[in-house]
Amino acid sequence: MIRFFVAHPTIANLLMIALLAAGALTIGNIQRETFPRIPPSRVEVIVAYPGARAEDVESAICERLENAIDAVTNVRELSCEAREGLGRAIVRMNEGTNVEEFTNDVKSEVEAINNFPDKAEAPVIKTLGRTDFVASVAISGIEDRPQLKLYAEQVRKRMLRWGGIPKVDIKGFSTHQIRIELSVPILRQFGLSVADIARTIQSQSLDLPGGSIETAEEYVLVRLADERKRPRDFQNLIVLSAATGGQIRLGDIATITDRFEKDEEKILFNGRQAALLNITKTRNEDTLRVIDAVKAFLVVENQRAPEAVTIAITTDGASLVRDRLALVAKNGLQGLVLVFLVMALFFGIRFSFWVVIGLPVSFMGAFAIMAMTGYTLNMLTSI
Repeated sequence: MIRFFVAHPTIANLLMIALLAAGALTIGNIQRETFPRIPPSRVEVIVAYPGARAEDVESAICERLENAIDAVTNVRELSCEAREGLGRAIVRMNEGTNVEEFTNDVKSEVEAINNFPDKAEAPVIKTLGRTDFVASVAISGIEDRPQLKLYAEQVRKRMLRWGGIPKVDIKGFSTHQIRIELSVPILRQFGLSVADIARTIQSQSLDLPGGSIETAEEYVLVRLADERKRPRDFQNLIVLSAATGGQIRLGDIATITDRFEKDEEKILFNGRQAALLNITKTRNEDTLRVIDAVKAFLVVENQRAPEAVTIAITTDGASLVRDRLALVAKNGLQGLVLVFLVMALFFGIRFSFWVVIGLPVSFMGAFAIMAMTGYTLNMLTSI
C-alpha cells in the first residue's frame, strides 16, 4: 500500500482531499450526547392502585403481572416493585431480541389480565431508554403550590412551542386534587349525608357527549361541558333548595381547598418550594443544540416572568459533553503544534508539515466514518 502511494502521489493527494471534504461535510451531522447510544432493552409496566397498601399491591398487582409476563418469550429478567398505591414492573429482554416485538408481546399479555381490582387503573406500558436527560430547570418564587403548578405548566407549554426542546416533564408535585371537607353536625342539621353530597357533585359536574345533529349542510357534535375544576366552581354548586327559593350551596356547608395529595412530596430550591422541569431528548436530537435552545428560552422567559419568580438551570447534563469536546480540541491543537515543532528540529519544516497534516486528515476521515455508521460524539468516543 505504501509503495503504491509513493509511486502514485497524485492519488494520495486526491485521497487526502477526499477525506478532508468528507469530514467537513459530515461533521455537522454527528450527534453530540453524554454517553453512547445503547439499544433499549427494558420495558416498564406501571399499574396504579389508589389507596392500597404495599402488601395489597404485591398480591393484587405484582403477582398478576408476573404470572402474565411469564408467557412472554425472550425475558431475561423480571422485577416488580410494590409501593403504596402503585405497582411497577421492569422486564428486561435477551440480547438480540427485537425491542418493538418484545414490547408488543408484553403489552398483549398485560392487557389480557382481567382480574385486576376494580379500583386499579389501566396499565401504562412503555419502552425504557428511548430518551436521554439534558437539563433540569427550577421555577421558584410562588408560595401557593397550585399556582406554582399552573405557572410551571404554562412555562412548559411555551418551552415546547419555542422549538428545539423536544420533551419537558414537570416534577415536584403529587396528584392534584380538590378536597371537600364536610362537617357531620352540619350535614345532620340539613338532613344530608355524604352520599347525597357525592351524588350531587357527580350530577352537576359533567363532561359528556350529548349526541349529534346532522343537517344537509353540516354535522354538529353536541357535548355537555360543565365539569368543575376550581374550588369556586364547587362552592357555587347547589346541594339543597326549598320551594320558597332558598338555596344551600356546597361552599356554605363544606371547606373546599385546592391542594395536592401528599404535602411531603415537594422540591426545594434555595430554601423555597419549586417546580422542576426535566428536559429530555430523543436519539434524533443533539444535546448541545437542545441546551442552547433552553438557555435562549430562559433569557426571554426571565424577562417576562413576575419579579418574584426565579427560573434557573439547576442541572446541566450537556456541560460534560461541551467541556469534553473543548478539551479534546485543545489537546489536539497543542499536540499538533508540539509534533510539528519537535519534528521540525530534526527533519526540516517540509517533512514535518506533511507528517502533521496527517492528523487532521485522520480525524476528518474518522468523522466521516462515524457519520455513516451512526456513531456519536460522547464521553467515550471523545477520549
